[in-house]
Amino acid sequence: MKKLALLLLLLILGCQPVKEVSLDTQVTEEFVAVAEKAIPAVVSIEAGTATGSGFIIDEDGHIMTNYHVVDKAPSIRVYLADKRIFSAELIGFDEETDVALIKINGKDLPVATLGDSDNLKIGQKVAAIGSPFGLESTVTTGIVSAKHRSRGNTIYRDFIQTDANVNPGNSGGPLVDLDGNIVGINTFILAKSEGLGFSIPINLAKRIVDELLTKGKIIRGFLGVQATNLIQVDEDGNGQILKGALIKEVLNNGPADKAGIKSGDVIKKIGDLEIENANMLQNEIAWVPVNSTILITIDRPTRDKVFIEKVFEVTLGERPDRS
Repeated sequence: MKKLALLLLLLILGCQPVKEVSLDTQVTEEFVAVAEKAIPAVVSIEAGTATGSGFIIDEDGHIMTNYHVVDKAPSIRVYLADKRIFSAELIGFDEETDVALIKINGKDLPVATLGDSDNLKIGQKVAAIGSPFGLESTVTTGIVSAKHRSRGNTIYRDFIQTDANVNPGNSGGPLVDLDGNIVGINTFILAKSEGLGFSIPINLAKRIVDELLTKGKIIRGFLGVQATNLIQVDEDGNGQILKGALIKEVLNNGPADKAGIKSGDVIKKIGDLEIENANMLQNEIAWVPVNSTILITIDRPTRDKVFIEKVFEVTLGERPDRS
């Protein structure tokens, strides 16, 4: 009996507890890796009295940020995470998307990895990195709350919404996925809100920067219409928002007018691309090359309130400068 008791005691003492890894630990380790990869290329920016953030996109020292961070600044100073300081010059900007490109001259610069914002999923984990209130290399975490938001002060709007904490000074800094790839530029928050930050998709920012580097300015396609969302409501006030963009006004002698498109038409497709709403129409037309001829499919209402599908060939013009 004594031998059995001794054997049981030895077995108990010899058993090692199973090490458990908590969910919190796993999440922390995910974001530790993100921070280690992304932070070196994230910069703090002083532009006159304004402050913000940005990130280095190539070894030549080009930096993406928001235009409102560097707008009309008499000088721009950039602070790297490795404590180096550089003067920067403004290379170009696009006020209508709030994207700016600045440049520093330095050696052995850390370079950010740009991701693909088109592949983002709602609910996906992300981190915002920047210098809120001058606190450089600050990392906050959250998820992608929504996509294709059309809020904001810019002309062209297609924002990523996140609940990662974004504050003054984060503007121009990156929104980063769990691979450490930049998927957006943190741009603004709604006044008096928490967990409502908005970022420019990096794919849009890349197109802007590419045009600034190759052409020196942004050239956009122009259709010559004013459109709104298509809403169908019955006499009781019930209904739905339908796919398409309802044309409210057609510019006289503009590209749409010349092709035969009229007020009251509903644009359903550009080529094979289905148009969801008026904001999507504006964004898509902007990136069609000037003088290109495209097919636009519309639904035209008859007197009997029946829609007839028509297809028009439209040669786009160049969008007038609004400055």
